[in-house]
Amino acid sequence: MALIQTYLQQLDRSTAALAYIGICILAALFMFPVSVLMLFSGAYFGLWLGFALNLLGFITGAVTAFLTARYLAKDQMIRILPASVLRVLDKLGDCGWKTVAVLRAIGIIPGVLVNYSLAITSLPLRTFIWASLVFTIPTDFILTYAGVAGAEFINNGELTKLLVAASLVAAACIAGYWLRKRFLKV
Repeated sequence: MALIQTYLQQLDRSTAALAYIGICILAALFMFPVSVLMLFSGAYFGLWLGFALNLLGFITGAVTAFLTARYLAKDQMIRILPASVLRVLDKLGDCGWKTVAVLRAIGIIPGVLVNYSLAITSLPLRTFIWASLVFTIPTDFILTYAGVAGAEFINNGELTKLLVAASLVAAACIAGYWLRKRFLKV
């Protein structure tokens, strides 16, 4: 992350923002946890710009990974995945936006794996995009805020925002659990 920060500091603000989005796309393609980048973005760009860049970077990277898997790697993925996993993925694909809502909200399965896995289901691209965007907003905001809070704690010893961020993470976990119970019966 220090390397990314050093690189971005050499650029003007708008070029740094574009570079960050490019980094998010590459992270989504190469299975680097985008959540780590979201924390970094909050610390580096601040809450609102970091939040906007995280949303844009996440959705662009997710769609790129989804399309790559669907059109370039689907056959290879189907060959290497066990039949039991493929059956579960078929059921998840049939649940449509509810699957995306749960998987994005609970955050237990890395988003990169969600992108690639849902690409081999019958889930329409349009559904993947809007549901990913809508149900990533809370997590995106929480991670961006946590990045801001972490930076303020490191720089100023400010603990209050860090405690709020921890509370938001706990609330997101509870909401994800509720969504899973409510929507998915897999």
